[in-house]
Amino acid sequence: MEYRPNDLNSVKILICYLLYNLETRIDSEALYEISVDSGIINYFYYNEAIDELLVNDTIFSEPDENGKMCFYLSDKGKKYVKDFSTYVQLSFRNRLMYSAIQYKAKQTKNASLSVDYKESENGCRLICGISDSGKNLIELDLLTQNKAEAELIADRISENPSVFYSDFIKYILNSKTSDL
Repeated sequence: MEYRPNDLNSVKILICYLLYNLETRIDSEALYEISVDSGIINYFYYNEAIDELLVNDTIFSEPDENGKMCFYLSDKGKKYVKDFSTYVQLSFRNRLMYSAIQYKAKQTKNASLSVDYKESENGCRLICGISDSGKNLIELDLLTQNKAEAELIADRISENPSVFYSDFIKYILNSKTSDL
């Protein structure tokens, strides 16, 4: 069984911690999925924390250009995080950030792939990059036995670069150091 923060103040700190580390506005659906749907924060604590944070001007909300409600941290919220984030266990803070990274990776829908092959004395290097909306997400330099093997791997990645990227991030975040 996974443990969750079991008090309202810890949940408020975690929400502010997430907003602080994302350094951007986040829509309410994404914040809910990262926090509650991931199983990290209890639904009831989440709703109460959001209400209190808004009332106390620790976070603000406003609609984005598409009308989705977005949250962002106020200056008061930034100070709150700096002063109190260490009161919440590092494992909770890390799990929340891992959830945010996984969420972002899953949102990559239009990833494009660039591929290059470089023969070497030890085989063939497959060099591929995955980008989304002009942002470079990953660069991979993989040594293979030969060019045929490199092409097979590249073909597999090219079937769905978004899924490859998302699965790669999920693997890294869910692997223990001793597993790597």
